[in-house]
Amino acid sequence: MKATTPRQPSSLAARSLKIVGLLLIVSSVLDYLIIPAPYRPLDLQWRINVASVFVDRGIIPMIGLALTFAGYWMDTAGAATTLPRKKWQDIRFWGLILSSLLGLMFLLLTGIHFNDVRMQSNQRLSSIEQQARQAETQLNTQLSSEEFQQQIDQQRTQLENQLKVLLEDEAQLNQVLENEQTPERLRQLLEESKENPDALGAFLDEQAAQLPDQLSGQIRQRELDLEKAARLEAWKSAFRIGISSFLLAIGYILIGWMGLKGMMRPRRAIRKAPSAN
Repeated sequence: MKATTPRQPSSLAARSLKIVGLLLIVSSVLDYLIIPAPYRPLDLQWRINVASVFVDRGIIPMIGLALTFAGYWMDTAGAATTLPRKKWQDIRFWGLILSSLLGLMFLLLTGIHFNDVRMQSNQRLSSIEQQARQAETQLNTQLSSEEFQQQIDQQRTQLENQLKVLLEDEAQLNQVLENEQTPERLRQLLEESKENPDALGAFLDEQAAQLPDQLSGQIRQRELDLEKAARLEAWKSAFRIGISSFLLAIGYILIGWMGLKGMMRPRRAIRKAPSAN
């Protein structure tokens, strides 16, 4: 009489894999339904946020499907025969259908997200440009006001007096000129002012005349920095979410279509070899 090998540990492992896999699939589907609420499909930022959440959680249903299929494989690997059953009664069939639907969803999500990121980037660039134009308008209004001119004249007078006091103090002047941290342009101005006292006034007049262009240049540079940051952020979002969504789509479609193709193929039952008496 031959001893039979118990299959209880194998059955327990298979059952555990199926339970864990189904829980991952069900919880993921519930997340996909609950997290986007309230639904605002016409809102651009809502669509971008939903795409990010879906892609970040996109691998969880795939893991659930893999665990479920592994559990069924362990259950049937040692079976002597494969009992015929209707496809729609097999939970693996519905898992493959879900995989195909998820693949289609992530494929559509890829195209939608790339377009949404492009639209959001254009909106941000337009807003940055509008803010820059407003800042230039405010600057021009401020430059033409008498109050601003008085402030400029006051600051010019204060700076001129400070430099004149420095030029009159030989010891302090030499200390400033010998200091390595003194800007080269200031050092040249102080040395030139010792020979030509009018050089100081000419320099301050030149700086006052260049001030509007300097302030406008700062606004334009700020605009360029913000545009560069907006384009970089859009590129990172499109690459991370879009490419990841496309890869998930390929994975789910391959699992679903190849699995369905295999299930639709007729299988032959494995017959037991006749036992010797």
